[in-house]
Amino acid sequence: MKGSIRLGNLFGIPLYVHPSWFLVLGLMTFWYGGYLANLFPGLMSPLPLLLGLVAALLLFASVLAHELGHSLVAIRQGIEVKSITLFLFGGLASLEKESKTPAEAFWVAIAGPAVSLVLFALLRALSIGIGISGPLSVIVAMVATINLVLALFNLIPGLPLDGGNILKSLVWKITGNPYKGVVFASRVGQL
Repeated sequence: MKGSIRLGNLFGIPLYVHPSWFLVLGLMTFWYGGYLANLFPGLMSPLPLLLGLVAALLLFASVLAHELGHSLVAIRQGIEVKSITLFLFGGLASLEKESKTPAEAFWVAIAGPAVSLVLFALLRALSIGIGISGPLSVIVAMVATINLVLALFNLIPGLPLDGGNILKSLVWKITGNPYKGVVFASRVGQL
């Protein structure tokens, strides 16, 4: 993505952030910080903002984990991952090419939402299992919920979302034609 800043590599994949990411980071930090300050009026300044920053960074760590899910499955299929970029609307894993088969395309597409659902389950179990309380419990619950929303939103069956890519792979499998999968998933995405 043009204008993105390289942060380094993760599992050999170049990691970038687009300048729009900083806008969202700032807004989420203030929103989460304000929310925590309202819930816990005894928190002394600047603690709510610091906790808001932690929550915002965990949100983006969740998006990064989602994109890593896609990327690591693609790498196992021999597909080069050119980069992962975090930006205003989330994240994007840039793959060198498409999967060779509909089954492989399905696994690349489902991997991101699967990671998000696993994170949701782990965070919910953590918050219930160890009985954390206070601002930390709210942050864990928010990040768990964000992962659930991230998974469910991405499963909407229209391109360019993961659900659209899942639908594309299923139509490709049924028809034997990847182009028909793209056309069908694109049309569903326009609804």
